[in-house]
Amino acid sequence: MEFLSRNEIKHILQQCGILSVSELKWSVENYSEKLIGLLGEHLSLKISFQKNGVTVEKQFFVKCIPRFNEEQARLLRNTDFFAKEYIMLSKLFKNFKEGDGARKFRPKLFYAKEELFVFEDVKLMGYTMPNLYINLEYDEILATVAAVAKFHAQSYIFEEHQSKKLKRPYKIWEDYSEYLNDSVNNMPWRDTGMKALIDFLKIFSEFKSKSNVMSKIEEKIPNLFKQASDLMKPSSKYRNVVVHRDIWTNNILLKTLENGQLHALIVDFQTVVYCAPMLDLSSLLYFNTSKEFRATYTERIIEFYYDILKQELQFENINILSIVDKQSILESYEESAVFGMTQAALIVPIMLLDEERKQVYNDPMYIATLNFVSRSQIFIDLAKEDNKYRERVLELFDEIAEKIVNSLNLKNS
Repeated sequence: MEFLSRNEIKHILQQCGILSVSELKWSVENYSEKLIGLLGEHLSLKISFQKNGVTVEKQFFVKCIPRFNEEQARLLRNTDFFAKEYIMLSKLFKNFKEGDGARKFRPKLFYAKEELFVFEDVKLMGYTMPNLYINLEYDEILATVAAVAKFHAQSYIFEEHQSKKLKRPYKIWEDYSEYLNDSVNNMPWRDTGMKALIDFLKIFSEFKSKSNVMSKIEEKIPNLFKQASDLMKPSSKYRNVVVHRDIWTNNILLKTLENGQLHALIVDFQTVVYCAPMLDLSSLLYFNTSKEFRATYTERIIEFYYDILKQELQFENINILSIVDKQSILESYEESAVFGMTQAALIVPIMLLDEERKQVYNDPMYIATLNFVSRSQIFIDLAKEDNKYRERVLELFDEIAEKIVNSLNLKNS
């Protein structure tokens, strides 16, 4: 794969309004010494040039298919993650308004080709990634929910505008269904994660000593994952949007604005699907908050989401009630909770791994095994060593077990 040609570098500068330069030079380096993502390589692109006799330097964030890890690159190509994000960034999202200032919800894209994307480096603007080992605070959740609502609003706005233009109802699914479904290639990864959940519960769960209860839990867990998979398909009950599906700390960037308000951007649109929007809210909360937090604040957060969505639609003279009402949002969230908890069961144990164990995901010898055979032991071993890891993962896993126990009236068995 050719990285970036001279003409591509010039194109990037042109997107910045810089049309004529001399002494053009560029270089790339690792964006961070730490592994900041499991689904691509992250680099810093630095461009220097002469403009009116003055040396100017520009810095950009680059996400690309791994250049030197063939096994990881093969895995990503098989899952279609980069193909999906490329179509979103280069086609569909061109119809979405990016927004400025407080209305901005994602970094600006300067260049995209099939396996490489160049964005503004928002770190230079003061945005930082939250600490992934600590649950998000209430104001951080609100800022992120606002970004999600702005993102979802763009699906509605585009569909409404297209419907008027075509003089018939239009849905994004018509043109992008190939890229907005969950690939069957992802099923082995989900199955391996589900097995890790069961294996973890057998060792650490409060129900581990009750063999009859544990066997029922093991029997019913696949049903929950099947429900979650079905929810990732377009809903016939609720109005659908492009759903991010992966809003955990590594895909959230935060900054305190001049007015003192916290502002969030969301990144990495490679796992998007077209379905009911509450899948994003439920998974966001299960990824990044505690059980106690969700019990206390979920309804308030849903109302906040609705208010931001209403505001974004009003900017385009669209009445939110022509799209969705608050009661439907509340009902949809309740139905989407099973997706939130099962998706978190797949993601959270990985995202909380220590840096040493995360490097295993870069090791060609282990990538296929961890993704498609078993990753139970790596979670169990860390849980035995690290109390905080065990407690956070177990709280989530036991909530899934409790849901099954309560549904079957097994509490006193």
